[in-house]
Order: sequence, then structure tokens, then C-alpha cells
Amino acid sequence: MTSTLQSNKPGLFLQQIVDSSATMFWMTDAEGTCIYLTQVKTATPEQRAEFVMRNWVDLIHEEDRVLLGPLVKKCWDAREAYQVRYRLRRSDGAYRWVMGAATPRIGGDGKFEGYIGSVVDVTDQSTTFRSTRIEFAHQLAASNSTDIITHHAPDSGNYLYASASVKKSLGYEPYELVGKSAYQYIHPEDIPNIREEVERQMRGNPPEVLEHRVRHASGDYIWVSSSITVLIDPLNGTKLGAVVISRDVTRERQAREELMLSEARLRSLMNLSSDWYWETDHEGRFTYFSDGLYRLLGALPSEVLGKTRRERAADPNQPGLAAYEQRCAARLPFRDILYSSYGDSKTRVRHSAISGEPVFADGVFLGYRGVGRDITSEIDVARQLEYLAMHDVLTGLPNRASLFERLQNMLSTRGDDTVGVLFIDLDRFKEINDAMGHVPGDLLLREVARRLEKTLADAGIVARLGGDEFVVCVRGSVDRPGLAALAQKLLDAMAQPIVIQDQEVRIRASIGICLCPEDGATRELLFQNADIAMYQAKAEGRNAFRFFEPEMSVRMKTRMAFETSMPRALENREFELHYQPRIDLRTMEVLGMEALIRWNHPRMGRISPLDFIPFAEERGYIKDIGRWVLEEACLQARRLGELSGKPLRVSVNLSARQLDQSTLGADIRHILAQSALPPDLLELELTESALVKDMDATVATFRSLKSQGIRIAVDDFGTGYSGLAYLGHFPLDTLKLDKSFVNQPGGENHKVIKAFIDMAHSLGLSVVAEGVERAETLAFLHAMHCDEAQGYLLAKPMPVADLEDFLRNWQPPKSTQP
Repeated sequence: MTSTLQSNKPGLFLQQIVDSSATMFWMTDAEGTCIYLTQVKTATPEQRAEFVMRNWVDLIHEEDRVLLGPLVKKCWDAREAYQVRYRLRRSDGAYRWVMGAATPRIGGDGKFEGYIGSVVDVTDQSTTFRSTRIEFAHQLAASNSTDIITHHAPDSGNYLYASASVKKSLGYEPYELVGKSAYQYIHPEDIPNIREEVERQMRGNPPEVLEHRVRHASGDYIWVSSSITVLIDPLNGTKLGAVVISRDVTRERQAREELMLSEARLRSLMNLSSDWYWETDHEGRFTYFSDGLYRLLGALPSEVLGKTRRERAADPNQPGLAAYEQRCAARLPFRDILYSSYGDSKTRVRHSAISGEPVFADGVFLGYRGVGRDITSEIDVARQLEYLAMHDVLTGLPNRASLFERLQNMLSTRGDDTVGVLFIDLDRFKEINDAMGHVPGDLLLREVARRLEKTLADAGIVARLGGDEFVVCVRGSVDRPGLAALAQKLLDAMAQPIVIQDQEVRIRASIGICLCPEDGATRELLFQNADIAMYQAKAEGRNAFRFFEPEMSVRMKTRMAFETSMPRALENREFELHYQPRIDLRTMEVLGMEALIRWNHPRMGRISPLDFIPFAEERGYIKDIGRWVLEEACLQARRLGELSGKPLRVSVNLSARQLDQSTLGADIRHILAQSALPPDLLELELTESALVKDMDATVATFRSLKSQGIRIAVDDFGTGYSGLAYLGHFPLDTLKLDKSFVNQPGGENHKVIKAFIDMAHSLGLSVVAEGVERAETLAFLHAMHCDEAQGYLLAKPMPVADLEDFLRNWQPPKSTQP
């Protein structure tokens, strides 16, 4: 075929073709000679020879010829496909629009064999639509699009044309496909869908996009999205072939399948999870719930879907519901709103934390979607913790924190009312608890709490501070007589017998009372003063109540000072021993001394043991203090004995608390060994009350100490039980007559002293008279054969340095010499 478009007079045969409205297919050889023409089946070789471009061009509209010429020449020279729309002149002078398309024919060996093409009348609108589709396809091919453009023969589906992009997408050269059926490359399972689409278009339906699989040159199948346009002869309706535009969608398909799989997994996990997904419409009615909610509520979808949160709410006034509705009304997202709804019954409430966001489409509000999480157990635990934080676990009464809060509220809102605070401490509860065990002790505390609540009724607050301490607070027109009556009622209620584990127990209590504003206006001051009054009630005999008096606070401040100072007193070496010599009344020589402790407080000065020893016993400090006294006294006694050239016995007081220590015997053995003091030079003094507290245990302890050679003395004899029968039970060495007997004048008293001395001697005990202050008393004691004496007449208690001088310079007064 010529490479230029030249105008020649067209023959009759070509004019007949132009005048026809039928679609024409043609084919040329490599030289451009027409070797096939479908318009006229009976065309002679001479007629076909007339179908060359130089003859055809004269029939083309002059305006189109200018545009058509360069395009056709370029494509034919480059062996490229082309598609053009132009006008042909009919024999009557009118023009009709046609679509000319041509594609190079490539042989199996890759050589150029000619062109195959078509001329389609596109004057008709429907044909114009189809031809536009073809034109678009060729334009894509011409622009090196990645889309695959192919022409196919009718029925067989043989490739008539394949765009260069087929190499990139399918791995084939275009010539490898031409002449072969497309069906041998399409996946067998997808062929029925392809054929159905062709038949559907043959019935006059518009094209639809199909996704199907095509075999790649590698042998694997890829997914393509194909738009198939079936070419139909407008004259007779027969199939002329098809134009297919395909695009590789393998990755899109995989991504879509992975997304679907991911959504399926997510939906499965959400259905298995205790959490749930929810959706509502624009009216706030539920349209979807995942299975987690149905399992949680034990409800059917019909019971939930179509309902609003307000209709499902356990409490329509709950803050979470109001917050949810406010956010929804403002079309705002929300997170972790607490919401409570009914479960499978109106008595079962479930708590959840809900989060959500609004859904819009093209600016139109569609509703909400979000997630929910069951937090019922967390809420229950939180409420339980809140209850435990404000209540005593054992009794269920308000605890210290709750009491402080409620009393503060009572004080801040009292107006002109009086507030009364009663501080209650059970008497000797520790002894009961130790004797019966902790479980019965807990039962006892519960019963006490119940009785206090019952007695007070709704007249005030009953709380447990801890241990065996309770507090009652009342407000109103209360005064001292009224509070006294209430305190007595509480004491009477607690005094009633309590049967615990088949054992009858009677409990007593001490109560301290103070009033607001009389005794204090603050919570802290009221508690402090009530506590002080309670300790005063205990000090005065227990099982009683006392009102706070200002002077009580002085004693309490002293106790508070002891509380803070005593733990560090030993470490700071604040304790000191003074010694009072004991004189042998037969020889008037110094036999030994009694060790007496003193506390040199850095702020309070010197404190008497009568003031701090009871506190030390009460608080448990006496063990460490008593051990220090023994260590110090034994060391000094050995040293003083060496200084004086003769052995000196030291007497040390033991408290009842020290006697209870199981390690007492071992501790004393260790102290004696460390000090190198012979055991017979140590004498331990105990009061009568300490002796009889637990006679069997005391006897066993004394025998153990006596076996070591240690001497045992009864201090302040005659002030306790004033009995003589018990003396025979103990392995004693000495009786110390209390100064209250020694210093009483009169004959009757002398008879009592003589009787004590004679009795002691008959039992093999020596007698020491304490508190000797007058010479006549000393003379009487000597006449009664009293063994030893000590007192201010002979020597006052003194520090160890003064005692050293006393021992060196001791001379008995002349009036005291025998």
C-alpha cells in the first residue's frame, strides 16, 4: 500500500462500497494489496485491486483528509494500529461518518504480513456509541496505557489484535496471541461468565464489567477486570467480533479478599469477645450488636434492636446516660462513658464503658457506631473497695475515715446544737483475747458493736476505730446529764453476759466524754479530749465514764511526752541508777544497796520512777529498761565490791511484766556471766501483788532463779494482800517492811512489826526495814532483831560516784551504834 494519500478518480466499485451502509472488513498483504474484502463476497480480483488507499482517499471529505493522511502514513510506516473517524462521500454527494480501524498482521515467526481492518458506519447513534468505545480503546493503546486492548473474532474468540501492554500484564508478545483463541487463556471456571456476557449484549443489554482469570505466560493465573464490547452488524445484527479492555486487578483482588478475611476474623473475634460492637441509626435506635452483648445480657436481638439506650437504661437519671445523649445531640465522639442497663431481668444490672463516633455520608448524619466493654466486675470491686475504705471489715461499723468525715459534717452543720463525743475502750480485752483466742475475740467485738448500735438506735453515729476502741457521736439538745445517761446505758448493755463458744463472758468498758463547743470545736480536739477522759476513767478503776476536765490534758501531755521520748531514752543514755545503802543492824556495816532508776529527761528534767515505770509497763518498754537496770546494777556492784574490799549485794526491783518473760532466767544468767558478779550478790525484789498474779508460774520462775543462787525478796510487804499463808509457797529469802508500817508511832504498830519480824524469822527469812527516818525507830528495830535497815536517817539514794565516797567514809551515827 502506498505511503502517501493521493487523489485519484474512484471507480464504480469503490463508490458502490461507500454508498452501502454495511460494515466492511478487509485484509491486505505485506505489500498493501487487498486480499480479502467482506463487503462483496463475489468481488473479482480486479475489483479488490481497486481497493487501495490512493483510490479510497478521493472519497474522503477534504477536511478529514488533511488530518487522516499524516496519521495513516505514520501508523503504516511504523506497522502500528490506528483508528480514525472520518466522512465518506456518497454518490448523491452526501457524506456519512465511518470508523476506520486497522491493525498490523504479525505471523507466527514475528514477521509483518499485512493489515486487517474494518470500516463501520457510525452515523447511527448507537453505532456511534460503540465506535466511540472502539476509538477510546485504540487511543488507550496508542498512549501506551497499561490496560490490555484486544480485538477478537466472533464465536472463536481468536485474537485479531493485542496491544503492546499485553507484554507487561500477561508476559506475552502481541504476535504470540494473534490467531489464537482467547478462551484457551481464560480460566475454565470463568468461560461461562464470558459467554453469558456476550449473549447478554446480543440481546441488546449494555456492557458490564467482569472480573475473571487469565493465564500468565508464567503459567499462573492473574485476575483482570474486563469491559467487553461486542461488535454487532447494524444491518443484520450478526456478531462481528469484540473489543476488550482489560486491567490487571490481581493485587486489588487480593487486598479485597484479605480485607474480607480480616473483617471476617474481626467479626469472629468480636463475637467471641466479651466486648461488643454496636451501631445506631439517626434516631439513636440500635441497628446492630455483635454477639458479645447478647451473651452478656442474656437477651435476644429482638429485645435490644430498635430500642434506645434510655429504654434499656437501669436508671434513667444516671450521669452516663445524660452524657451520652448530650454527645449524640452535638454529633460528637465520646469515650468510656459509664452506662448501666438491665440484663436478662429487671433485677440484674450490668455496667459497661461505651465509646462511639458519629457516622456521616455525604454530609448526612446516619447514626453512631462504637464499642462497649463490660465493667460490671470492676464497678462491683470498686464499690466494695469504697465500702471497705469507709467501714470496719470485722463489725461493719463505720471506720475511722468514715467517722472523721461524718463527724466533720456534723460539726460544720450543727448550728446551735451541741455535739457529744464518747470514746469507748473495752477493759482488759487483751487478756480475754489472749485467753480465748482471736476468733472468739472477734465474735466478742461483733457482739459489742451490735449492742452499741441497738442502744444508740438512730440517735447518732457508732464507729470502730480499731482494736477494742469504739466511738459514739450524737448531736442535738444534749447536755452532761443526758450524755451521762447515755454512757451508763452503753455500759449496762455491754455488761450483759455474752455467750461465746459455750462460754459466758462479761465485758466492761471505760468511756471518756467531751462536748462541742464546751471542750473543743474541732474534730481533732474533741477526739483528743475524749481519749484523755477515757484514760482517766481507766486510771480510776475502769468500768466507768468520765467527762473531760482541763487538768486531765496536763497528765495526757505528760504521757504523750513519754510516748515520744521513752523509745530513745536508752539510746540517748538518759536513764541513771541511784543507790541507797542497806545497813546490817547487828554490825552497822554496809551490806549492799538497792538500785533505783531515775530518768534525766532533756526537757522535763529528772522524772521519778513512780511516774514513768507504770507507763513503761503499759507500753511494753519495761523489758528493755529492766534489762538495762540489771546489766548496770550488776556491773557497778562488782566494781564497788572490789573498791570497798568486800562483797556488796545489789537489790534490783522486778515488775510483774518482767516476771512474765519466758527469757528472764536466761537473760539474768547472761548478765551475771558478763558482769562476773556472783549470783548470791544479786537480789531481786517483787511486790506482793506481782507474786500472787500467777502463783504457779511465779513459783516455777523463782525456783529456777534460786537454783542459780540468786536471792528473792518481797518488797513493800504489808501493803498488798497482808496475808501470811502464801509466803510458804515461794522460795523467798527476804521480807522488806514497807515504810508506812515502819514510821507509824505507837505501841500497837510496834506489836505488828514485831509479829512480822518473828514470823519471817520462823520461816527462815531475813527482814529489811524501809524508810527509816528517826533514830528511835532504828533503835526499836534493833531491839526487835530486825536484820537490815535503809532510809534517809542512814543514807539517801545517791549516784554511783557519791556512793563510792560514802563507802570509803561510812561511819554509823553514834546514836545508832549498838
